[in-house]
Amino acid sequence: MPTRKSPLLFVLMAMFSTAWADTSAVVGQWRLTVDTPRGVTNPILTINAHDSGYSGSYAGPRGTVELKTITVEQNTFAFPMTVTIPIGTMEMQYRGTVEGNMLRGTIGNPRGSIPFSGERIVE
Repeated sequence: MPTRKSPLLFVLMAMFSTAWADTSAVVGQWRLTVDTPRGVTNPILTINAHDSGYSGSYAGPRGTVELKTITVEQNTFAFPMTVTIPIGTMEMQYRGTVEGNMLRGTIGNPRGSIPFSGERIVE
């Protein structure tokens, strides 16, 4: 007796594959290039997907910062980050767009914004 596939099953499979395609663009490890007033740095940004959203880490010259909230929409991402500097703390907002194995974006802070770029780390 042939089995009949439920239309709901096909809809769910299509939704899952579409959601994965949208998120896979940003998930992974990225070597960033940030040209700051104190010189060029190359921090490592890691973005992970899980059932409740996205998280990751940012490993730079001042250590590793856990990123608890990363917003992702298709091939764009954003996350806040607080850094400690000699005169206190500074809130920064990273926003970027992924195209293939490259990304570009800006880092907003109270003094303005600076651009950054990055390349996916492929092992």
